[in-house]
Amino acid sequence: MKKKVRSVALPVLAALLCAGAVFARGNGEAATGGRDAGRDAIRIQLKWLPQAQFMGYYVASAKGYYAEENLAVDIIPGGGDITETAAVYSGQVDVGVTWVSNLIVARANGLDLINVAQVYQRSGLVLVTKKESGIARGADITAATKVGNWMGGNEYEIKALLSKLGMPDKSLIQQGFDMNDFDNGNITAASAMTYNELGLVVNSYEGALGYGTGVNVIDMNTEGVAMLEDCMFVKESWAKANQDKLARFIRASLKGWKYACENPKEAARIVFQAGSSVSQPHQEYMAAEVAKLVTVDTKGNAVSLDNLGGFDEAAFQTTLAETRAYAGLSDSSAAAKLKALTTADIYTDVYWKAAMAK
Repeated sequence: MKKKVRSVALPVLAALLCAGAVFARGNGEAATGGRDAGRDAIRIQLKWLPQAQFMGYYVASAKGYYAEENLAVDIIPGGGDITETAAVYSGQVDVGVTWVSNLIVARANGLDLINVAQVYQRSGLVLVTKKESGIARGADITAATKVGNWMGGNEYEIKALLSKLGMPDKSLIQQGFDMNDFDNGNITAASAMTYNELGLVVNSYEGALGYGTGVNVIDMNTEGVAMLEDCMFVKESWAKANQDKLARFIRASLKGWKYACENPKEAARIVFQAGSSVSQPHQEYMAAEVAKLVTVDTKGNAVSLDNLGGFDEAAFQTTLAETRAYAGLSDSSAAAKLKALTTADIYTDVYWKAAMAK
């Protein structure tokens, strides 16, 4: 159930292009004849399967916000061999959702992709420990603590935390995409997303472990190593050729996110009906937690519902610095480009401002 953060490599992209990768038709207004009605078509590639992590887009579709902007939007689920950065770069889709660190690595690999709206304003990554471990904050972690992570690009914040604690060379344990290693004690401090794995640890609905208040949560935001996650991104050349359409898409999507954050239970139901990959109780938990990531920044400040999707330069600087430090790119040319990247190469607020101006 944990989404994988995939680093983009040019050989992977080439394979996708040569194979003429086929992307399954998704949920959205386009699937109900929107294109035949003469609306402007947009395809958005999600990072993972349908779940409240992406509720704003499903709500925008269900509530007709895309139609109001004369858009027919096809929402394409992720998962399997689909890589959202490659899908956008190849032109298979127009817009993608990814973590900012993924976008940075893609830029370093020469892909002209740019962040046009930063939906998540804080990190959802935490370490969860059992109360009896005595580990309640980063400073309690020692060289003997068994720290787990899924790797594959998910580990940068954890490595930054360990480095901050004076343990830069500490080895991480490869963690599975469930919480079994945490439950059976093989991992003492397990990585979890607040809106996904943490819910499976603390809640008691079917499939969850029911620990309740018997755990401690170490928050990457509180520890000062938070990185930015889900954003909307496009190919720069596509954005320049479709400025008005992109602004309309951002505006309608953020309207969907505003409604979803104000009405998380309804948003969870909308996602569940769209073909949810998780149970409805977990979807409702997820929606409530995702709303916090959209409406609170890394420092704990509230983000106005009328100003969603903006750009916090300091948070981008931290995200870029940690990606530089821990991405470990093997290609020397890509590594050199990564070192030279600035935040201006990663995001632009031009289209977001155009969307917010109306």
